[in-house]
Amino acid sequence: MKNTKLVSKYWIFVFLLVSCNSGIKKGNKLSQADLNYISEIGLVDKGEQIFLFASQSDNKTSGNFITNKRLASYWIDEQIVDGNINSAFYHEIDTILTKDLSSSWTYASFLKVIKKDSTEFKVFVHGDSKKINQFFEKAVSEWEKRKK
Repeated sequence: MKNTKLVSKYWIFVFLLVSCNSGIKKGNKLSQADLNYISEIGLVDKGEQIFLFASQSDNKTSGNFITNKRLASYWIDEQIVDGNINSAFYHEIDTILTKDLSSSWTYASFLKVIKKDSTEFKVFVHGDSKKINQFFEKAVSEWEKRKK
């Protein structure tokens, strides 16, 4: 009986992980409401294009993305009044470090963005190793193209 309950809890947990809105998707797959929200919190300008977007929750709570102008990350929780909103235009970035934790069940992979003013933040991504590496490569490629 204990094993049955344990197995049931395990499958419920797996179902919740799979069914949530997390993962990496192309920016053109975001809804207009998502795009409006991201604009409202000041993370995209008019005409700015989101290439890739990742979330560890619903898109109002969490977002991490690459645009044609910047890297950005936000976590907005009802319990945190201002939330945690970060971005860096490519010309502001000194270094990008990557950490692939795709084999971990408990941690998300991330880009560590270090700005020229020595401030830093992380852009979190979750998914399989191939998609995570594509996200990393796109971020570094856009930075290399546009950092001047």
